[in-house]
Amino acid sequence: MKTIDKVSNTVATKSLTVIGMTVIEHTGIKLILDVTIKQYLFTVKAGLLLLGLFAGPVQAQNFYVCNNGANTNTGLSPFEPWATFDFAMSRFSALNAGDAILFCRNGTFTSSYPRLFNQHCAADASCTIADYIPPNIPATTAKLPVITNSGANGVLNFQDGGNADHDEGYVIKNLSLKGNGSGFGIFLFNDVDFVSVNGVTIDGFDIGMYSAGANAANPGANQVNENIELRNSAITNNKGGGWLGGCNDCVIDNNKFTNNGFARKIFNHNIYISAQNNSGITISNNTLTKSTFVAGKCAGVSLVVHGVIRDLTIKDNTVFEAIGAAEQTCWGISVDPGFATEESFSNVMITGNKVTNVGNVGIGCASCTDLQILDNTITHSQDFGFTGIKVPVRTEDTVKSDRILITGNHIELLDPNNRGKQGIVVTATGDVNVGSNEVILK
Repeated sequence: MKTIDKVSNTVATKSLTVIGMTVIEHTGIKLILDVTIKQYLFTVKAGLLLLGLFAGPVQAQNFYVCNNGANTNTGLSPFEPWATFDFAMSRFSALNAGDAILFCRNGTFTSSYPRLFNQHCAADASCTIADYIPPNIPATTAKLPVITNSGANGVLNFQDGGNADHDEGYVIKNLSLKGNGSGFGIFLFNDVDFVSVNGVTIDGFDIGMYSAGANAANPGANQVNENIELRNSAITNNKGGGWLGGCNDCVIDNNKFTNNGFARKIFNHNIYISAQNNSGITISNNTLTKSTFVAGKCAGVSLVVHGVIRDLTIKDNTVFEAIGAAEQTCWGISVDPGFATEESFSNVMITGNKVTNVGNVGIGCASCTDLQILDNTITHSQDFGFTGIKVPVRTEDTVKSDRILITGNHIELLDPNNRGKQGIVVTATGDVNVGSNEVILK
């Protein structure tokens, strides 16, 4: 169990001030007073020292929730769990740093989408929402706790009302969030920082996970969600998209995105980074397929980035579609302008990705500066025209693509009907270095 040291190891002492006392300049009396005061100070110091020694670190507390529990229970042990999601979450704001609310495996719960906001939690002493194995349940049969949304909203709603106040330090782990086609599985709004989502299934919402903006800021808030992590999770069957939004210093790593964005063609995606003046975004080791899957075919870019972003890394992802299951608008990876406002992308690294049988562009970029496209593997056997790497991939804004390095890529194209497949097309007029790439046309 995590411990939080809330007691200082040092004891501060101050000189005693005696009020309303006449100083008598008699040597004997002064000596007695000095001895008495010193004895009093020694007693106070010793008492404070013992208090510090015996108080020790404060233990973080787990609170348990299970279907066989009762909201009149203490919630302090697996043998006295609370019963409902909403009751447990009504206590969330009172958690101390390091505390946890745990839901029993094999349990089912319903969320009315309460606001979750706590300023006791911290980046180095997070508050946790996770699972536990209840007594007398074998670990081999203990499935993740399932939490569903009850109406048009979602399940986990991290935000405070009104102006943005900074909060941080949340861990969401080993849960199954199940939607009814509406709302958000996990929603972050109004300056939420240091959030870790790990081992979570997010299935059947409008948006799987949404890192949104903020209202006007109160002192101490900067209106940006920062240090957000989504790892080792499955994001599936969310009709509006799997991930939506932007953040600073965030990571989307080792997740499976499947069948997200099917509500409309072209404009929805498995991963949609929509950012304004964000920096430090890494998307790595994910598997993406069935993006914007309408009438049996992928019809939108699987991984798309719009906005104004610095320091963007897209690496070691696998993007694929089945033969005959992709329309030409089903691009693989694209970083490009998509808004009415000015957009640009600086210090962009796209490396080590595998893109297979997508639409008519494998990897594209526009309005990208200091761009590196390195060591990607792109294969294509769909029966329509295709370009493996294209810069710019669409009309650019004021910032034009410049300082570009494209090298080490392997592009394999099957074109039995002479549909017009190309390996690398670069029409940018800035500083461009197309190094050694392998293009195989069969």
